[in-house]
Amino acid sequence: MENKKPASIFDLLSNITDKKVSWYDLSEQDRKTFSPYMINRFLSMNMDFIELVNELQRYTVGQLSTAETYKLYFDVLPKQKQYNKYIKGKKSETYKSELIDLIANHYQISTQESMEYLDLFFDDRLNFLKEIIKKYGKSDKECEKLLKLEK
Repeated sequence: MENKKPASIFDLLSNITDKKVSWYDLSEQDRKTFSPYMINRFLSMNMDFIELVNELQRYTVGQLSTAETYKLYFDVLPKQKQYNKYIKGKKSETYKSELIDLIANHYQISTQESMEYLDLFFDDRLNFLKEIIKKYGKSDKECEKLLKLEK
């Protein structure tokens, strides 16, 4: 019998999205490798899924079993190849605390998660971020001030 390496996080994401491999077709080793937390984290790197993952996170971590979480994403996510760009936090610059709190409040997440969301927004979706800020009554000038990074 051949010892196969367990599936990586990228293999598991591919199994859920473009390959659509059923939970029951995964090896026992691959099932043990599946981590709802890490799947949520990597799926949230895709701007098309960020709000969905945010909504489902309260169920996928803690309430649902690992198999149920896999099946949920398997059924909900479209069959398509995707690239979820992993973004590391910026070390030399930080976001204004008011902006961090605003995003945390908007998505009902922790301030740490809020900073991760901001990393995503600053790379690809700055206009989307500006729309969110304006929903809270901020002017264009206030918006620009909030988006200025601190050293």
